[in-house]
Amino acid sequence: MDILVEGTGKISIRPNNVKLSFEFNTKDNTYEETLKNGVKNTEVYIALLEKIGFDKTEIKTRAFKISENKIYNEEKKKYVADGFIYTQNAILEFDYDMAKLSEFMEITSKAVNAPSYQIYFGVKDDKKLEERLLANAYKDAEFQANAIAKACAEFKTLTCKKVSFKSFDENFISRTSFDAIEKMSYSRSISESIQNIFVPEDIQVQKTIYCIFEAN
Repeated sequence: MDILVEGTGKISIRPNNVKLSFEFNTKDNTYEETLKNGVKNTEVYIALLEKIGFDKTEIKTRAFKISENKIYNEEKKKYVADGFIYTQNAILEFDYDMAKLSEFMEITSKAVNAPSYQIYFGVKDDKKLEERLLANAYKDAEFQANAIAKACAEFKTLTCKKVSFKSFDENFISRTSFDAIEKMSYSRSISESIQNIFVPEDIQVQKTIYCIFEAN
């Protein structure tokens, strides 16, 4: 007798990775001024990050554009040109470290023309974690197949004939995130409080496999 079952492995883990997503914005009258000042503001901010231990080569640009800005003119009843906007999106990832993250938040709050940013917590690709998930999924499938075989009085031997599963593409991102669209003034006491109370939620990951067992 063949038994087809679906096995699911689930693991709750603590984040070990932080990803910062930045958006730099600079507005000016001409294209040339916008480009020049946008690049300058970005370089000044990256220099601040270098002072607290980050390497500028770790800051990766994801998107960049300079676009004409338009505003609605009530008198003319139409949109009119209003300079240009420099936009650059970048990411920075580092090992989970609340002290370092707090230092980043503090220095950003004091920076001139600082970018808006979001903070995400995740887990680096981990082969051991994949192995644990698959092992748990297989045990779950085997348990179900055993239960079915026993219920059908076919429980002498149980052999796995085939396992099928999709590629390992779990999104290892905690649901916890932190938005900092506007600059805030952090004191040292607030910085310490962030380290003590801002603890990201554990990440729930799972893996499903499909097994065919032969019961004899």
